[in-house]
Amino acid sequence: MNIHDMQHDRAAAQQIIKALALPALSRASEPPRPMPLSHLPRLPRETSMLYTIGRVDRSGRVTNRGITDALRWRPGDRLAMTLTPSAVVLCPAPDGLLRVPPRPCIAIPVTARRLLSITPGDELLLAAAPEYRIVITHTMQAVEDMLASFYAQIAADELPQS
Repeated sequence: MNIHDMQHDRAAAQQIIKALALPALSRASEPPRPMPLSHLPRLPRETSMLYTIGRVDRSGRVTNRGITDALRWRPGDRLAMTLTPSAVVLCPAPDGLLRVPPRPCIAIPVTARRLLSITPGDELLLAAAPEYRIVITHTMQAVEDMLASFYAQIAADELPQS
């Protein structure tokens, strides 16, 4: 191989690398926007629900045997996660990226904990729909916000109409 061929190969390789390289990070004036979050699934009104409060451990797990037994989750089951602005929803899915740990529990992934500001020791409302094998976890702040909205609506409905 002569020097001209080597230079040609090197130039071709550089063009390929340039085409595949990620663009340089720019210092944008506005911060990047977070990914859009999903909305909570709407369950039928007659769905039987189980509720409990659980505490998050340092690994992001909430252990409640009654909930995991009612959901019929078994170690190794695959779960899909839906993240909403106020909740983490977990449900079985054949192609789910998460798995039920060897000791069944509600395991909140670190990305969800960060986005919802969930820290070890926080309490979460676990709302389980055993018929659908789904659990919706809400932070206490989300529960407070929902209750405030609910009672504000009741108060607005009770105001005399003018």
